[in-house]
Amino acid sequence: MSNRMNRPGWWSEIRRRARDRDSERQVLYNRTRNATVQTYLAARARGWFPALLPEYLKVLIGNMIGFWLLAWPLSRFFNAQRLYTYAVLGLVFSLHATYYKYQLARNPDYTVRRCNCGGARKDGTETVLKSSASTIVGIPNSLLGAAIYGILLSLIFTGYIGTAQLVAAASALVSAYLAFVMIMRIGALCSICINIAALNVLIVWQLLR
Repeated sequence: MSNRMNRPGWWSEIRRRARDRDSERQVLYNRTRNATVQTYLAARARGWFPALLPEYLKVLIGNMIGFWLLAWPLSRFFNAQRLYTYAVLGLVFSLHATYYKYQLARNPDYTVRRCNCGGARKDGTETVLKSSASTIVGIPNSLLGAAIYGILLSLIFTGYIGTAQLVAAASALVSAYLAFVMIMRIGALCSICINIAALNVLIVWQLLR
């Protein structure tokens, strides 16, 4: 009888402790979030944290998810290998960028159509493609990228996976360097370039599986 009488008090104590712990966790979460935000704002104010980096990462991750979702039904229903899908898309985007580069060379006022890829809001494709960093010894980076994707597709088709891994890793490193140039030197983002970077990451991941 006494055990039954004590049970409500025991249960209330457990609920009280659970509420206290939830409150403590919420306070800790709020403090951590505020500290993170303050650190981020202070880093931006001192120039330690590039303003375009969050936008670049947001678009990169969004594009990776988008391309993965695009490749899934092709793989599931049409038996198309993801690796080929990503490489062909990389080739298409590289040729697309080359076309825009050619148009901008003919007409500096040419406007690149916006795709809002990955939710991009700060698309400065024209600025990036018109910069000196978009070429190597006079050859557009995008044209070299198209050639690399052609080589990559040939290597994959012929079974030279080890060499394909090295080529894909090199392409991903080049994309990382170009991202640094866009963010730190040019101060503008190229949505097509980020598409290619996302595909490079997916290709490397697919080859290393």
